[in-house]
Amino acid sequence: MLTLLRFVIDLSPAAASIDGDVFPMLLGRFNVIDLPESEDLVLLRRQAQELMRSFPVEYWRDKDRNREFPKEYFEAAAKQGFFGITVPEEYGGLGMGMEAACAVMNEVARQGGGLPAGDIMMRELVFGGLAISRFGTKGAKEKYLPALVEGKVLMAIAHTEPNAGVNTFAIETRALRKDGGFSVRGQKVWITLGHMADLVLLIARTTPTDPSQPKAHGLTVMLLETKENNVRAFPIRGMSMRPLTSTQFYIEDAWVPEENVLGEVDRGWEVLKHVFNAERLSTSSIAVGCGEYALSAAVRYAKERIVFGRPIGSNQGIQFPLAQAYAELYAAKLMTQYAARLFDSGKECAVEANAASLLSARAAFVAADRAVQTYGGMGFAEDNDLERFFRDVRLFKTGPVPEEMVLNFLATRGLGLPRSF
Repeated sequence: MLTLLRFVIDLSPAAASIDGDVFPMLLGRFNVIDLPESEDLVLLRRQAQELMRSFPVEYWRDKDRNREFPKEYFEAAAKQGFFGITVPEEYGGLGMGMEAACAVMNEVARQGGGLPAGDIMMRELVFGGLAISRFGTKGAKEKYLPALVEGKVLMAIAHTEPNAGVNTFAIETRALRKDGGFSVRGQKVWITLGHMADLVLLIARTTPTDPSQPKAHGLTVMLLETKENNVRAFPIRGMSMRPLTSTQFYIEDAWVPEENVLGEVDRGWEVLKHVFNAERLSTSSIAVGCGEYALSAAVRYAKERIVFGRPIGSNQGIQFPLAQAYAELYAAKLMTQYAARLFDSGKECAVEANAASLLSARAAFVAADRAVQTYGGMGFAEDNDLERFFRDVRLFKTGPVPEEMVLNFLATRGLGLPRSF
């Protein structure tokens, strides 16, 4: 027996026999993509499965239709200790790394929770636990990490802006020194859960741009408490991730104490590189999980749907696209696991994390697209859930970074080609 989170699961040989498939409790079996993982990660996946038994696809379908935050899921995940995965043990967490976090995000996505279930994990484990643990002051760690583990802190990240987009170096939000801290003013856009978040990982410029300095100089990452400050958020109704509303986010003379700075003032890019790599790994894991769900549904349907006296899955026109999707998901999952292990070992992994992001986004989209095609007209029905997954996985090709920018990064950093901008 091994206790990892806040309940115990039997890891005896009988219980551990997963018959090649820890995955669809609901969807039937095929040779799902399960990579070699440590005993602790296998246990984490099992506990994520147990969590998701209380939140089947019908739950997520209703939340999507109603654009309603999955409060019950958030509270259950906190109660069972999932938000402590990347938090050091001294603050009530497990002190694990990104491979563990990715395993959980992948599992909750492929068990039917999809992008919303995975994204909630990402914001707590990465924007919260990992960022604060690695770069926060002692005061920030003591104040926020135990509360985050207990589900008392909902995180958001405020990066993109109307004029800058995802170009971090063009950010216009300003933070001026004032009374032992900073007075912040600016506007952000596409801030997921900006209207609900308790704590925001904020990127602001503390020193004006200077042609004599590197472009990254003058950026600072800080923790902004929304309830104590003058911030306003207005919902943006989007087609993807509907339970987790994105917002226009306005900051008007908000105050951030010095102890809420992550890393060093004016050297926030060093923090962001770390956080962005972890974010790429997170979205890759979630994307693959979404693709696995869609592919599993398509495989089941292809076996069961009889046309002209035989299963449609016996036709190569159905088989080959699904086989292609399977291979692409497998490659993406392997790349993500490899990059996560590099991250946890402290090695440079930006190229690998971005490669994983590109492969995962494309593989998930292909899997969802082929699943809808396999189902035919029924693939467009809301009660089928594939239309929801199809809408959601499209986001991975655009956010958190458009695939064109990922390709540009791989060309310059991976291949050493000249920059195009």
